[in-house]
Amino acid sequence: MGLSRFCDLHCDTVTACMTKGEDIAHATGHISLEQADFLDDWVQVFAIFVPDELREADAAAYFDRAMEFYQLQEAEIRQCCKPILSLENASALNGDLRRLDEMRRQGVRVIALTWNGANQLGHGVHCNPALGLTEFGKRAVNRMHELNIIPDVSHLNPAGFDDVAESGGVFIASHSNCAAVHPHCRNISDSQIKTIIAHDGLIGLNLYPEFLGGEGGAEDLARHLRHVAALGGGNHVALGSDFDGCEMRFSGLRDLPALKARLATLGIAPTLLQKFFWRNGANFFRKRLQNAE
Repeated sequence: MGLSRFCDLHCDTVTACMTKGEDIAHATGHISLEQADFLDDWVQVFAIFVPDELREADAAAYFDRAMEFYQLQEAEIRQCCKPILSLENASALNGDLRRLDEMRRQGVRVIALTWNGANQLGHGVHCNPALGLTEFGKRAVNRMHELNIIPDVSHLNPAGFDDVAESGGVFIASHSNCAAVHPHCRNISDSQIKTIIAHDGLIGLNLYPEFLGGEGGAEDLARHLRHVAALGGGNHVALGSDFDGCEMRFSGLRDLPALKARLATLGIAPTLLQKFFWRNGANFFRKRLQNAE
């Protein structure tokens, strides 16, 4: 079973390459442009990840540096795929909602509100689960909806998740797995999965073994995929690989055809596999952002 069309909701390739001093075309990690020669269509969400230890002006400066690094390569990237930019950890707003308008002009279309800790917008999964978004965070989410920037609740704690849901707009969990399949603070509950489905969002399944459970392989991914589908999420589940953001059993893009074939032997239906690897994500972004064909 081949794979020629692929949509991925999350990778950390931009900041990983910036840190290593590599260009994305010839990078040595999970993703490089030269690895994607087997793909006819590729929609990739490239995250600019801002570490929790960077705050306010330092976080904003780090984002600006990573954005410049990406922009220098954007033309070459667009020759290989349809890139979608995301921000992982909105501490880079530096408490200023006007930064959202600037980021929108720069091409940012998805924003994960926190990483694992707290910032000016809210509280991540390592914080008190009852502490939700700040007033600034709620205003930021409302402004994101106005700008057609999609909030991302991966890394956000339960109260923060509820606050985003109550905002009424579409949102996603770009790289989070099922807590009912494997309990972990970064995985999301059945109730949260159903809420994302009800808001016409997406759940991107993560390849990190700590979130998959078991051996961290295709068998474990299949369990999470079946579970989301059983909850009514067959049209709302995609891959959120977390490539270049963690260690995993998969070497990167070139492992994807074998992964798809292995999931098929594990009984995942061809129609669900097509939705998981391509259609759900591509259709979502085409509808919301008019960026994926």
